[in-house]
This record gives sequence, C-alpha cells and structure tokens, in this order.
Amino acid sequence: MRILLFGAACAVPLLAAGTAAFAQRAADLPALDVASAVGEPGPGWVKRQTGEEGVTFVCESEACGGRGVLGLGQAKVTPDYVKEVVADPEKTLKSYRYATDESMRPSGCTFASYEIRRRGDRRVQYDSKGACSGGAAAAMTTIFDLDRPTMLSVQVLTGAEAKAVALRDASIEKIVTALDGGAAGK
Repeated sequence: MRILLFGAACAVPLLAAGTAAFAQRAADLPALDVASAVGEPGPGWVKRQTGEEGVTFVCESEACGGRGVLGLGQAKVTPDYVKEVVADPEKTLKSYRYATDESMRPSGCTFASYEIRRRGDRRVQYDSKGACSGGAAAAMTTIFDLDRPTMLSVQVLTGAEAKAVALRDASIEKIVTALDGGAAGK
C-alpha cells in the first residue's frame, strides 16, 4: 500500500479541538450536494436514482466503457470517527476496508488495492480499484473531511478500468473543489 500526500501540510496535525467545537463547526456548514458538484458525468450516462444520500447514473453504451454504474454518495458518520480517520488513516483502513468489502459483496465486486491520500491536514481520501464478476472494473474513492461529518464517495463500475478510474478521479476532484468552496452547497 502507498500513502500519497497532497497539499502543503503533509504532517498529521494535532487534533486538539474539542468534540463540541468540532461538531458545531460541522453543523454550521451547509450539506454538500454531490450531484450538483459533479454535474453531468459525460456522454452516455443517464441519471436513474436520486436520494437524500446521493445519486446513481447508469450507462448502456460504449461511450462510458461499456455498461456501467456511477454512484455519488454522502453518508453521515460520527464526528469522532471522522477525527479518528483523519488523525490515523492507516489505523482505520482495516475497518474501512472490511465495511467496503462487505457492502460490495452483493454486487459481485471486490477491491484488490487500497491507497491512502492525505489532502491537507483536515482531509483524508481512500482510493480503491478492483474487479467485478463478468469482467467489469470497479473504482471507488471515499473522502473524510474534518469540517463535515460525512463520508463523501464516488463509485464507478464499468467495463474498462481506465475509464472507471478516470471518471472516479474527475468526479472526486469536482467534489473536492466544492468542499473547498468552489461550488455552492445545498
């Protein structure tokens, strides 16, 4: 496993802020509308399902690497868990990986690789790649941000790994831009 560092602050900060102050700061921020942040994913992708925790797009053409699914999600987690992930992403990777593997089991997909990316001192990103039964590729990224008590995720299942990874990476960068204030929340 590799750990990749992004941003000027590469050291894990001391997370001295009290839980109450942290929770208040997170409560003061508007929820991020991941669907609006990402927008239209590209040719061939059709919005199929929208809910409180995200949106699903489906593609039935070669324009997106064959039949595929793109899921953009936002699930609530406790502020303490987010603090733990950001403070020590290596330590929490085992539980994150177990939960991810279990949630993917019904789809017939498994992730073979996981990478940790630190995006500044308040944000951690887990990237994973794998495969699904029938030869499809799977790519997923989940971001934990100290300023929001949510897991923000992008999951792509499609026939071509390169297209799955490219769409995952482009989508997560749009979400990061929105987190940094480059797009309006909901």
